[in-house]
Order: sequence, then C-alpha cells, then structure tokens
Amino acid sequence: MRIRVRNQQDLLAGLLFLAIAAGALVMAWSYPVGTAIRMSSGYFPRVLGLLLGAIGAFVFVRALAVEGPAVTRVRLRPALFITAAVVVFAYSIQTLGVLIASVLITMIGAFASPKVRPLEALAAAVLLALLVVAIFIWGIGLPIPLWPDL
Repeated sequence: MRIRVRNQQDLLAGLLFLAIAAGALVMAWSYPVGTAIRMSSGYFPRVLGLLLGAIGAFVFVRALAVEGPAVTRVRLRPALFITAAVVVFAYSIQTLGVLIASVLITMIGAFASPKVRPLEALAAAVLLALLVVAIFIWGIGLPIPLWPDL
C-alpha cells in the first residue's frame, strides 16, 4: 500500500502542529488539571494542546486528500530579521521602554523584505509605537515602562 502526499505544505504544517501539541501536553502532564468549573494550572495547557493536536491531525490528513503546492525553498532573510526583531523587542522592552522597543521591532522587521523603504518603515514604526502606547499603557493600563530608566 502506497500513500500519496498531495499537499507537502499541509503535511509539514500538520506535523509541526502535532509536534507542538505533543510538547505542550508533555510539559503540562505533571500539572494538576482540576475540573471545568474549578480549573487548575494544567487544565488550560492540556486543552490547548489537545485542540492544536486535533488541528494538526486534520491538516495532516487533509494533505493526503487535497491537492496543494509543493514545499518551496526557505528564505533565510525574513526568518532571520523577524526572529531578530522579536528577540530585540523581548530584551529591550523593560530597559528601553515600550516606545523605543516598538520602534525597534518595526524597523528590524521591515528589513525582512528586500524592498524596504527606510523612511516609510520609520513612519510606520512611529505610528505603531504611538498606537501601542495608547492601547496598552493608557487604554489597558499595563505596567510597562514608557521610556528608559535613566
């Protein structure tokens, strides 16, 4: 019996979802679960792991039934710049403040495209930083530093 993969992208996405779900379930296994009424610390990670596993299984099986595109070459530039942007944001938000960290994540992420226009990226970064401050600091009231602590 030979199984034909009709959609390589869905097959790999399904396997990735299943792997992440398995990791979440393994990590949450030792936590107490509780009940739906009185949830404990392991309830939510297990439910999310099971849901992600179900989605992964669906996508995996769908890859065997529905035609789709082949896996294309991985482009390194977007992967590196987007990863770098998230890491810089994570390490800079507490020390540089949310305004500067928001500008940094937008500017670094913009260079994931080879067609980046620095002035347009800077304008978008400033606008997004102001929106972040308005929503998360003034609107929700999160205790995130606005500026660097000098």
